[in-house]
Amino acid sequence: MISCLQGAKTLVQLADAEGRGLTNLQVQKILYFANMLFIGRSGPDNPLIEDKFLTWVYGPAVDLLYERIKRYGKDSVKREAFDDIIPIMNEDTQEPEEGYKTHVEVLKDAYKRWGKFDSYKLVGISHWRKGAWKKSVDSEEKEISNILIKEEFDARYSHEG
Repeated sequence: MISCLQGAKTLVQLADAEGRGLTNLQVQKILYFANMLFIGRSGPDNPLIEDKFLTWVYGPAVDLLYERIKRYGKDSVKREAFDDIIPIMNEDTQEPEEGYKTHVEVLKDAYKRWGKFDSYKLVGISHWRKGAWKKSVDSEEKEISNILIKEEFDARYSHEG
């Protein structure tokens, strides 16, 4: 597992390498989707992100990450926001640091799939009526369980497992 801050740092590095930026909301959603891919492939007992995703109005979010990058508002999150976070990917080569190959691969996969979408599109995807966020909101749960995240992966991407 990695921290939400390590995952977010990697996503911001990937976007910067393309000369793009990601907003707070985009980082939160893409990180959630990366976590879903990882759980879908390795099971609910083995998430990518050690922090819990919460059922916020605009979809899954990690409070710790929000507090770190909320100052950017709707602007792109800067790499400097994560200067004190140990990287899991070499910024120059985009190769994983030792021990993080699988983690970086799934973050790259998620970025490739969802990094091109604006915040509104990502919110729409995360609010899927059969998804983990919606089920958690409906049952008034504050945290989204990894079991529901695995069920969402299976419903959306079972052919990829």
